[in-house]
This record gives sequence, structure tokens and C-alpha cells, in this order.
Amino acid sequence: MIRIISIFLTFCLAGSLSAQETAPAGFDVFNDKLDDALIGLKMVRSDLSLRDDYIEKDTYRLKLIDSLMNAPLEMINLSQNLLDGDVPGYADHLGVNFEQLAFPDRNPEPHVKKYFKPKKVDKLTLHRIDFFLSRIEQITELEIFDEQNAGLLDSLAYGFMLMFEEDVEDEFRTAEQRDSIQQYEEEWADVLKDIAGSVNLESIGLAGQAFLDVFSDFIINDEFDIQLKSDYVEFKTAFGKVCVGDTSAQHYSGDLFIVIDYGGDDIYDIHKAVTGNFTFILDYGGNDTYNLPKARINPYSFGANVLVDFNGDDLYNASSWGLGAGLLGTGILWDKKGNDKYFGDTFTMGAGCFGYGLLRDDGGDDFYNAALRSQGFGSVKGVGVLIDSLGNDHYFAGGKYRDIFHFKGHNMSLSQGFATGIRPYMSGGAGYLIDKSGNDTYESDVFGQGCSYWWSLGVLADGGGNDKYLSYLYAQGSATHMSLGCLYDRSGDDFYLAHGVSQGCGHDYAAGILYNASGNDDYVGYDLSQGAGSANGIGIIADLEGIDSYLVKKADNTQGYGNPRRDYGSIGIFLDIGGAKDSYAGGPGTDSTWWSGSKWGIGIDE
Repeated sequence: MIRIISIFLTFCLAGSLSAQETAPAGFDVFNDKLDDALIGLKMVRSDLSLRDDYIEKDTYRLKLIDSLMNAPLEMINLSQNLLDGDVPGYADHLGVNFEQLAFPDRNPEPHVKKYFKPKKVDKLTLHRIDFFLSRIEQITELEIFDEQNAGLLDSLAYGFMLMFEEDVEDEFRTAEQRDSIQQYEEEWADVLKDIAGSVNLESIGLAGQAFLDVFSDFIINDEFDIQLKSDYVEFKTAFGKVCVGDTSAQHYSGDLFIVIDYGGDDIYDIHKAVTGNFTFILDYGGNDTYNLPKARINPYSFGANVLVDFNGDDLYNASSWGLGAGLLGTGILWDKKGNDKYFGDTFTMGAGCFGYGLLRDDGGDDFYNAALRSQGFGSVKGVGVLIDSLGNDHYFAGGKYRDIFHFKGHNMSLSQGFATGIRPYMSGGAGYLIDKSGNDTYESDVFGQGCSYWWSLGVLADGGGNDKYLSYLYAQGSATHMSLGCLYDRSGDDFYLAHGVSQGCGHDYAAGILYNASGNDDYVGYDLSQGAGSANGIGIIADLEGIDSYLVKKADNTQGYGNPRRDYGSIGIFLDIGGAKDSYAGGPGTDSTWWSGSKWGIGIDE
């Protein structure tokens, strides 16, 4: 089995993070015109680089972040590879050899025999139950779970919850009360930095990696009809309840550990007890409803939750820490077919911090609704991935937690291919939203849609369809404070709407790129957008084909703008390549023209 895991991970890494033979659409033309623009700025391509040591490196920095800071244009290749490869893995982001950390095969007596006499359950189902049980026992034997670490682990679970949760009541608190809360959180951040450095937290995320073999093993990839030889079976283990369902509708409730259900319109009401931080569900058919635990503290910290649904129009209800969320652990949700609806609050739908979170949906017209830090969110030593392969999908992030400190009347999103660190204590992670096809709609408010903050990488990659990108600020290929953000759209007639620090904008030693390979597209912005560099940042917007329109409100810092700061400049590049009769309003751009309104900014329409 370990050999299967290694082969699968090698395939994933080759497909997602390394160069492939197929270059991004229009990439050769892009490079040629980029070189022309740089000549106009008396620069070369190697000048589009940022350092990885503006501040002293902490131990939480991902090697991928440092590599892309030195060569931010590689975000375009990475985005293409995300669309054409397989699911991004976790071990590669940490720069470790997974085989050295994998679990050995033991071949003991079936674990399930410890808990009940398996006379009424078929051998195939027994094998699946035993697979999860054996993995759990190996994870719980890791040294990190020694009693001497118990207090530290509890502090980490509580502390990171404080870092990520928000309270709708904060909007109505006094300035003094909000300052007190912020000071408390900063004190905890300083504590977390020290605690996390004293515990081998990498083993937590890598332990969960052992469950990724379900993606290549027949446990997941079999599509045949299964004839059961038993009725409903239920029994208890040290880790929670195990249920085997038949093809009729079932209502599963309580502290669920393992559920294997072969059909029917089922309801899952999961309430985690203190018996263990693990839940594994395989559901082979039916229009199902999943109600995940609603708890302030993540019930799956230092554990794993894997949910795979093979077919049906399903409804997923969660508050926080669920639906493919790996906070100090691993969360995997894979829905293979159906028109599905996902509802969550914070840190959900493909979110990772000191762990790995994956939501994968292979088909159907789906709806994703979350409030905060979701839909491809990565934070410290974490990777969060939402990947949707087919269908006309709608992504919404925000609508609940007000941005009370900066932009009153707007809500925070921090989602949809967004990543962040904990400034100034810990570098961030990687967040990916990957949608391979369909006419999709993306809605966020403040921070989202291929965006990042503090030594992180955020990517939104869309493979095709007529898409709508709607946001307010810090969005659509935007990066701030020593980080990297990219929005990559391969084809379709698309519409982009944002206010500012968006649409290819890098602010404060950061690089933001919006790359649209083809289609008749419309872009609407206000300021610091459409190829803008600010405070020594790099901002690039590139549209390679089609008849396009560009509207901005401010002409002096958009469409190819770079301002001076700290004795040298910022770089802003606007490229519209191909197509005729593009239209411009409000900014310096003009069809079939070169322009430069700032010392380190340039625009080209050809």
C-alpha cells in the first residue's frame, strides 16, 4: 500500500508543481511582448524579481514561496499545471521526502476483529473498515501524541482558532474593546510561534497524507454495483461509531467514526465526542444531506476527516473547520457526481494550516457559500485546495464579518485562492481554487480571487467558460506585503469587476498577476488596478486575444503604473495582445498604442 501512496504522490507533484511540455496558452507571444514592454522601461525579464529575505526568514516559510518570489512569472506556468495536472499534494510544499515519513506495512490480524465478529459483513466492506482502522492506529502511535505534549496540542488548537475566527458582534464593540481583543490575539500569536516551533507539527499533516491513497486505491475508484450480503450493521470502537448501511435511506447520527453506505437518500448528523478526532465516510449513491459538527474548537485537530460521495445531488452543511479542512490535520471531501450545494462559515471548503485541506468536485452545477478563509485557503505550513472539474458553478465568499478596521460597509472574504501568514510572526501557506470548465461566477468582497498576504501564495485558475469575477478590494491577481497572487483564465468571454488593488496589482514587495489567455473580456476597476505596482511591488495584467474593454475611474495609477518608494520603483505592466478595436475609458490606455504615464509603468495594446 505504501508503494501505491508514493506512486500517486509522485504523479500529483509532477502534474501540479513542475514544468510540463505544454506551455500556458499564448505564453510565447506573452513573453515577446513582455520583453518589448521591459525594453521601454530599460529592463529585462530578470528584473521582474523579488527577494526572499526582506525580513529574517522564519522556520515556517515554504520553499515554493521563496522560489516564486525570485521568479514570480512562474506563477503563470504553475497555474497552467494546476489545470492540467492532478490534485496538488502536501509533502512537496514542505520540501520533504514522503517515503521517509510513510508508515510501514504490518499485515496484522484484521483490526476490525477487535471490535465485533464480522460474520454479517462482506469481505470487501471489511477490508475498507480495516484500512481506516489500521491507519488510525498508526497515526495515534506517533510520538507527538505522547502525554507530555497534550497541553501544548490543546493550546495550539485553541490559539489557531483565535487567529482564524471572527465575531459578528465586533462591529458593535467600542474602539477600546476592539483594541483589547486585537492585543489579546497578538499575544497569542507570539505564543503560538514558540509552541509550534517546539512540536513536530509536520508529522500531523504528513500523517494525514497516508489517507490520500484512497484516491488511487480501488476503495475509491471502483464504479461497479456492489451486492451486499448483510443488513444494516452498527458497532462501537475506541474512535467512535462504525456503521455499514444498505441501499435504503438511513439517518446516521452521533459520534461517527466510519460509515460505509451503498445507496439511499441518507442524512448524516455528526456530533464529535471525546473518543477521537477522526471521521471517514464512503457513500456510494443517493441525494444525501451532511450536517457536520458545529463547534468553536476544531473537532478534527490532530486527526483526519475523509468524506467521499460517489453520486447524487448532495447538500453539505458545516459551520467552521469542515468540508475539506485541515487545521492541524487533514481534511478531504471528494464528491464525484451531482449538482451539489456547500454551506460553511470559516476555514472550510479546501483550507489548510499546519495541514492539508482538499475539496474536490468532479461534476455538476455546484454552489459554494462560505463566509471567511475558505474555498482554497492556505495559512502557516498549510495547503488548501478547492478543485472543480465540470459544470457551471457559483462561488460566494463573504457576507457575514464586517471589515470594521479599514473598509466599513464591506465584509472580509480571504477566500477563493487566497493565502496568508500571521504577521509578523509566521510566514503563510498556499491556497488554490481550480475550476477546469464551465460558465462560473466568483463573488468575494475584501481579499479574494487569486490573492495573498504575508509570505504566501494565492492562485485562482479557471480553465474555460464565460466567467464573472466580482469583488471589491485586494482581488483578481493581487498580492500584498511580500507575497504572491495570480488569477489565470485560459478561455471564455469574461467579466471582471473590482474597486482597487486588483486585476494584476502588487503592493509592498509583492507580485500580482492577472493572465487572460483568450476571449472577449471586460474589465472594470477604480484605482491601483489593471497592471499596477505600488510600494516596490510588481503588477501585471495580460490579455492575449479578443476584443476587450477596460474601464477605470482614476487615470494616474492604473493600466501600467509603477510608483517610486524606498529609493527605487514599483513596476506596473499592461499588455493587450491580439484582437482589434479594444475600448478604453477613464484611464491612459488607447487601442493600438503604447503609453507610459509613470517612470516604471508601461502599457501596450497591439
